[in-house]
Amino acid sequence: MKVNWRILKLKLVDARLYFVSLIVGLLTGLVAVPYHFLLQLFYNYRKDFFESSPPWYLHVVAFFTLWAVLIFVSRLVKRWPFIGGGGISQTRGAINGRIVYKHSLRQLLAKFVGGVLTLSSGLSMGREGPSVQMGSYIGDLVSKWGHILSGERKQLLAAGAGAGLAAAFAAPLAATTLVIESIERFDAPKTAITTLLAGVVAGAVASMVFPVNSYHLIQVAEPGFSFGIQVKYFLLLAVIISVCGKLYSMMMVSFKRVYATVKSSVYMKMFYLLLVAYIISFMQVNLTGGGEQFLLEQAQSGSHAPIMWVTAMMLLHFGFSVICVSSGLPGGSFIPTLVTGGLLGQIVGLLGVEYGVIEPENVSYVMLISMSAFLVAVIRTPLTAIVLITEITGHFEVFYPSVVVGGLTYYFTELLQIRPFNVTLYEDMINTPAFQE
Repeated sequence: MKVNWRILKLKLVDARLYFVSLIVGLLTGLVAVPYHFLLQLFYNYRKDFFESSPPWYLHVVAFFTLWAVLIFVSRLVKRWPFIGGGGISQTRGAINGRIVYKHSLRQLLAKFVGGVLTLSSGLSMGREGPSVQMGSYIGDLVSKWGHILSGERKQLLAAGAGAGLAAAFAAPLAATTLVIESIERFDAPKTAITTLLAGVVAGAVASMVFPVNSYHLIQVAEPGFSFGIQVKYFLLLAVIISVCGKLYSMMMVSFKRVYATVKSSVYMKMFYLLLVAYIISFMQVNLTGGGEQFLLEQAQSGSHAPIMWVTAMMLLHFGFSVICVSSGLPGGSFIPTLVTGGLLGQIVGLLGVEYGVIEPENVSYVMLISMSAFLVAVIRTPLTAIVLITEITGHFEVFYPSVVVGGLTYYFTELLQIRPFNVTLYEDMINTPAFQE
């Protein structure tokens, strides 16, 4: 039997790449999981502080301390522009060769510190984007330290990005689909393998630190309505989500562009931003820091909440998220989008209860479907959205309804000509004068 040594050598190179991707996943998990842990720790401190009703002078000290923190973070972003925002657009630019990471370790540290300080101040942003970008920095560092070829470097960047998302949600499969759908598409089979390997390792690290997934605590009961009513209800849900997704995307993009043109000092911008966060913390502290805790609270015990109150909370969270994401500080928009979609689903579910279409115990079922569909409307990654909600909740009974509603939503967003939010952010980034220079 004749051995083709050239093919064997190529296979050994692939095996080396897969092994290195495991190292990237482990290192990413060791960075992204402490990042998540610190965010949760500081959120608990902030929540305890506001719920303890401290004297007014402690609020004054806390406010000016957090103001100084945000000014420090804004200076970090000015020093390292690529660490601003969520990080998925920057990661895509790095993988596509539009961005070169010259100081990966420094930017990794700046992104870590900036993200922790930003979200700990109460701003409504997510942990997923920074985790993705930090993973890409680690992939870049490993490729440089290991003298990896340029083509394989892209694979490691993608693997690190997927590992970052897997560590953020303990969802390696969804992380793999996100990388293939939204970030990198040049070599899908090899990308899928490296990203999945890295994601499994990072997800395992996340599961050890966070053995209880809060999303698993959501109880879901499938409605028992007829096929005809089910079709009408899901069709109505898809229409509502598509229209709201159009408004959401337009507001996010418009405010981000307007914010950059506002003639005001960084000090005052951070002051007003923190002032809004502080006021919301007095009213509903769970809406701060991305609003994920508020979403989980409603999904677990919000089946009898007043519709107008939920609507007011959703609009408040949406407006707060818009100005936070527009600031350009380190923090993602993925979790705020999930929260908005979940609360929108809660409103539709509560309306269904009021008109006798579903029972109160079915509201969380509608919320999970709405979360995946709203991600489809805004980010346009249907596989990622459906797999993510199914994977993090463990409720496979929402998989097929999510496919139906997500598919309808995808079609309606095409009719409404909604551009994917991450694509818009990416194009805005590469067309800025500073980036062109």
